[in-house]
Amino acid sequence: MSKAELSSNQTGETPMNDDVWLHSACEMCYSSCGILVHRVNGVVVKIEGDPECPHNLGKQCAKGQAAIMTLYDPNRVKTPLKRTNPQKGIGVDPKWEAISWEEALNIVCERLKKVRNDDPSRLIVSEWDGSWGFLTKAWQLAFGRREPTNLATAARCGAGLHSVTYLVNGTFHNDVDLEYCNYCILWGSQMGFLAGLGPMPMARKMAEARARGMKLVVIDPRCSTPAAKADEWIPIRPGTDGAMALAMLNVLLNELGIYDREFIKRHTNGCYLIGLDGRYVRDKENGKPLVWDSVESKAKTFDAEVKDYALEGSYSVDGVECRPAFQLLKEQVKKYTPEQVSSITTVSAATIRRIAQEFGEAAKIGSKIVIQDKELPYRPAGIIYYKGIVARKQATWQELSILLLNLAVGSFYAPGGYSGINLFGPSGRWEPRQSKDGLVVPADKITHFDPYAPRTESPLGGIGNLLTLGDGPGQMRFYSIADSEKYQLAVKPEVAIICRTNWAQARENKEDAARPLLNIPFVISFATVLDETAEFADVVLPDTACMERLVPFPNSRQQTHIMPATGHFYWGMAHPLLRPAGEARHWCQVLVEIADRMGFLDDLNSRVNLAISNTAYKLEPNKKYSIEEITDRVAKSEFGSDHGLKWFAEHGYLRVGRSVEESYPIADLKPRVPMYCEHFVQGTEEVKKTIEERHITWWDMSDYAALPSWRPSPAYARRLSTEYNLFCINYTDPLTFKTITPENAWLNEVAERHFRLHRIEVSAEAAKKRGIKDGDLIWVESVAGKVKGKARVTECIHPEVVAIGGTFGSWAKGKPIARGKGVHHNSLIPVSDDRIDVLSGAIEDCIEVKVYKAKEQDV
Repeated sequence: MSKAELSSNQTGETPMNDDVWLHSACEMCYSSCGILVHRVNGVVVKIEGDPECPHNLGKQCAKGQAAIMTLYDPNRVKTPLKRTNPQKGIGVDPKWEAISWEEALNIVCERLKKVRNDDPSRLIVSEWDGSWGFLTKAWQLAFGRREPTNLATAARCGAGLHSVTYLVNGTFHNDVDLEYCNYCILWGSQMGFLAGLGPMPMARKMAEARARGMKLVVIDPRCSTPAAKADEWIPIRPGTDGAMALAMLNVLLNELGIYDREFIKRHTNGCYLIGLDGRYVRDKENGKPLVWDSVESKAKTFDAEVKDYALEGSYSVDGVECRPAFQLLKEQVKKYTPEQVSSITTVSAATIRRIAQEFGEAAKIGSKIVIQDKELPYRPAGIIYYKGIVARKQATWQELSILLLNLAVGSFYAPGGYSGINLFGPSGRWEPRQSKDGLVVPADKITHFDPYAPRTESPLGGIGNLLTLGDGPGQMRFYSIADSEKYQLAVKPEVAIICRTNWAQARENKEDAARPLLNIPFVISFATVLDETAEFADVVLPDTACMERLVPFPNSRQQTHIMPATGHFYWGMAHPLLRPAGEARHWCQVLVEIADRMGFLDDLNSRVNLAISNTAYKLEPNKKYSIEEITDRVAKSEFGSDHGLKWFAEHGYLRVGRSVEESYPIADLKPRVPMYCEHFVQGTEEVKKTIEERHITWWDMSDYAALPSWRPSPAYARRLSTEYNLFCINYTDPLTFKTITPENAWLNEVAERHFRLHRIEVSAEAAKKRGIKDGDLIWVESVAGKVKGKARVTECIHPEVVAIGGTFGSWAKGKPIARGKGVHHNSLIPVSDDRIDVLSGAIEDCIEVKVYKAKEQDV
């Protein structure tokens, strides 16, 4: 059967004599590329990219090709399991006993009923299945929780990244418009090289941009794949990126005078007047921030008609001395001279100046471009960052310092420049909100989080609620569960439901990562394999795998969250193409069953109805629906009666063209973006009061300021004063995704053949000093632990750095393909208060280490 004859048989009721190609979506990472699945006689034999999907246009990475081996992993959990060994810990045998679904549900419901009767907030849910968020959040609220929680969102990269992109972009993620960009800086990012944001579309866009002559500069301690293909690689000392960004900003603002004055005046708060107390000077009657009209020589509210906004100067408003925020920024960055910063970063002063000038000139400030008869600002230069910047102690200010470079030249939602992801939806389906001070706030469709709203208490947040910018307590939820007394956790969890997340391997060293799990009396794990976290469970319920389960609109999640702009908005689904292996069940269907058994199905249905706008498709009270029925109703409510589940199975994708204004909204963007974080100053007062009341002595207040600064990270300071005199960094391997893919047989084989598993990259200079040769077995040791691997001696890394890729080093017995293979970087990460970014909740994962050859008995 040809691929042109796509079948509509997507229900999982698999015939045994079929030969069909089926639409679906890949689940091997969060990009959710469109795929075509070839099923023959009830068996998946081939997966290809779907050319009709606007996201990947038929292309597919190695992870997607290898999904067959995840589906048919012989180590799948296929029946419910009950723990019979009450002892828990790393390497402790749970002594599983296979049980029936009926017995498993009875055990689960009994524990959940007790928690629900005593205190529903003692239940926590941790899942990585965002497309079902509308149901899982509804389920938690119906269960009785005051607010839903999801600990899976507290990953080290996400806690820092998304808080800042919400604040500046008004979106979940970030992007550079490679279609029109002429000068791109990747800063601690592998965008466009099959890692990070939208790997397939961005790889295509990057290749096209490079072919037409776009210059690519990579700033990274390691000569990554992007660096190897770039015009220039700038090796930088880890954790000093913010200092270099501020030095570049100083060059642009104070040495060269290259900045987009009109953009700053009309699209940022750089023109807001700031008093000596660091706060906005406000109108006495309506409380709005004031600006200075330099033509009429008087103060006006920011939203009044202003003939020309002052960006510099000193003024007096009702006896209050004040200056524009932009002038304060210029003065703040003066101290970051390229000469001073060179000694911090190891990047020469000449290089810092040159890159700043190249970037500023490439932005073509003041230029215009016409796209589809629409004249727009043209800023063909952009900087994008990712894990190398956000997994840091000072993540917030490192990110903001880099973003200020984009804002300074007007590279923001303009052709060729930096932007967020999908600020506006099709035909106004969603659009950004505006704070009372005129600053951008994400659309409700993207998140209900408001970076300017007062922090509120959460029973499971502990002092993590003090995070000024965090979308919830973030990583500190784990710290609070591990040490409830220190982190002042008001409510200790009694039961955890964990699905498709692996706390134990994906966080710090295994002993510290295990503590939250040990402090939760009863753990329910939905799992496809018995991973490191499932080993701590009391009951394991077999979950469906990719191509066995229904995922409604994973690409819709990408539209509002992480999909880079294409010419379309689009919606598709991951369909169940096979019967689940063994007794596996979709975890959301199990949640519906639990709600029915425990008597809160009516409340669940009413809360799910909040996601169904059309009354004709709302769920009836006390009726138990299948997840297929729920998805069908959600789809028809959103897209019309002729676009239900069956339509998506047959047609694959619903596409809507993206207008120029939706792609490049800068000309019509009403909310401003912050160059001055006045609310951090306000947060200082609130946090100081709270930590004094609670007698907290270790909370670091240094970053509570309105203007950027750079401070040495813990690793930076300790490396100079202890025997741990090298930095160890972790990087993303394009062939792996979190802790999921190392168990895939094909990807494991590729990693072994290409020596990715056990490789520890060491600079030639550091290796020579330690008598290490290429291929030697070496130890990398930190204060938290040590790991062993084979040295890859190279000139393509900063001389003070060693690097470990991916998240390898599994130890769970239920993952025999991955077990004992590779280097587990997280084993080196200590739990330490001074590694927390108290603004966002990000965690420092650059560690100070010592490196030495392994002894013969260690081999």
